[in-house]
Formats: sequence, C-alpha cells, structure tokens
Amino acid sequence: MFPKISIIIPVYNAEPYLRECLDSVINQTMREIQIICVNDGSTDGSPAILEEYAAKDTRILVVNKENGGVASARNTAFSYVTGKYLLFVDSDDTVDLRLCEKVYTKAEQSNADFVLFFHDTPNGHEFICDMSISPNDKVAWEEKKTILNFGTVWGKLWKTDFLKKYNLKSYEKIHGMEDALFFWEGLVLAEKISVVPESLYHYYIQGNSVASYYGKRSYEILDLWAEFKSFLQKGKYCLSLKTDFLENELNTIFHWYKRTEIKFQPDFIKKTKIFIGNDEIQFLRKGRHISPEALYFYYKLTGDRYILFKSIKKYIQQFPERYIIRPIVRFIKKTIRKWTSKNVASR
Repeated sequence: MFPKISIIIPVYNAEPYLRECLDSVINQTMREIQIICVNDGSTDGSPAILEEYAAKDTRILVVNKENGGVASARNTAFSYVTGKYLLFVDSDDTVDLRLCEKVYTKAEQSNADFVLFFHDTPNGHEFICDMSISPNDKVAWEEKKTILNFGTVWGKLWKTDFLKKYNLKSYEKIHGMEDALFFWEGLVLAEKISVVPESLYHYYIQGNSVASYYGKRSYEILDLWAEFKSFLQKGKYCLSLKTDFLENELNTIFHWYKRTEIKFQPDFIKKTKIFIGNDEIQFLRKGRHISPEALYFYYKLTGDRYILFKSIKKYIQQFPERYIIRPIVRFIKKTIRKWTSKNVASR
C-alpha cells in the first residue's frame, strides 16, 4: 500500500501522553497512512510503547537515534517518507480522527503546496485565521501574511514534492524555534495555499516543554533570524514581505529577551547589539507595530534618539491619562495653590 499521507512523530521521554497521541493517529478515518515515530534517545518507557504499537500496526515505523532534539528527529524521519503529503505531530499532542481525510481532500481539490488547519488548547482557546484564498489562484503576499504567526510545521499538510524541491528542513541549532525557519521559507515559496477552517489539532504545552523555557542560550534566536535574512537576500521579494518580517523579527527578539532568565540577559543584550543593523534601525525609527517598551529597549541598545522619540510618542499615545492629563492636572493644582498662597499672604 502506498500511503497518501506520511505522519512524523518525534518522541523524547513522552511516556505519560504517548499512547493518547498514537491512538489519535492510528484510528484515523483514512487508513492509507504511514506513521514514522522517531525515538530521540528516550530514557523512559517511550521506546517500549512504540515497539508495542508497531507490533500491532504495520503502518508504524520506529526509528531509533541518539538524542539530538525535535528538529533533528524530524529531519531524520524525512528520509523515510513515502506519502504524497506529510504531517507533523508532536508526541504530547493529539489530532482529530478525521484530520487526514479532511486535509487530504482539500489538498487534492486545490493542488496546494500546503493546507493550513486550525488548532486548539485544553482550556478551550482556539487559534484561527481569516485567510480566504481561491483554490485556482496563486497566493499574493498580502494574503499570505495573514498566517505569518502560525509559525509551526504542525498544523499544516505539506506536499512532499514541494518540501523536496526546496529542501525544506527543520532548523536544528536552536530549541524552541525549530519550526519557524521551516514555516517562513515554506510560506514565502508556496504558490498555492488552502485552508480547512476547523480545529483538527489539539495542542498541549507540558511543564518542561522547550517552548516554555528561555535559558542560557536563548540569544541563539538571533542565529535563526540571520539564517532567514540570508534566505530573503537570495530572492527577489517584495518590499512588503521584507517589512512584515522585520516587524516579526524585532517583536520576537524582544519577546525572547523579556522571558530570558535575568542572569542570562546581559549575554542576550551583547549579542543583540551586534545583530541589529541599518535595516532594523530604519524600521524602528518608523515604529510601526512595535510597542513603546520594545522601542525603548532598542533605543538602549543602539543609542538612536529617533527611536527614543518614537518610544516616548507611543507611550504618550498609549497612556494619555498618565503622560498628559495627570501632569496637566498636577500643574494646574500646583499653580492654583501658589496663586492662593500669594493672595493669602498679601492680605
């Protein structure tokens, strides 16, 4: 049987939730699937669970490797893919039992390079977008950028030939942003994108997830952006695209800085000073969609007064009561007190 969809599941010490994940995959309404589970050097009971499931379901292939991180596991699995399309599922997440059937049908109808679908979380929060594209049209950047923040490899059905054509792989050098470079490059290169407007992926954040940890080497986020900037420089892309990614870059860097442990922030600042170039400075001077707090952070790094003025202006616009109304009221009250005191004294 030639599978219609290959599913890659990287596994590292996922024993508490692995069975639930695998059950949601093997019980898909579409049966013609390949399931590639990569044991990334697990030290718990995960390998035994994988072998148990593989013994019962011939569609499951277990690949064992030394621990190298989720990106390394995904890239290892890619050489085993035989399906026309590819899905990524994390071992601590689950998927709707109709996922494969729904996204495959959409992909075949639209001939899309990838199909986007929505996801939700246990607390009921649903991540959706308003992207609406004609399946017969090439996608303009103005339409693509509406899903710019859906920066994961999961949550999409990828056409395997599209990934192979452009050699798209997960970025292995940084934990916590492995998906971003893969998705951004795929988003830029894709000519056709379709959307299934349903929450078909159930996303869980575990307490020890790398997504919730910003530690000693968090400044490696800068290496990720350097890689992507190099990718953009090689292609002739529209100014709007480059502007939108500059905005995303600067907001992401500030986001990571704020969540980096205080003892590691000096290294982060040192590396960011070196990273910020003229393109970033010119964008910051305009201050579009950058918070006043972030602008002040970049002013401290660059010493650029235009960025400082933009930060002050935004603070005033955002908090007029604090920076305009209250100071004026205090000034009026102070003036009245002085005037009253003089009049009393003169009597």
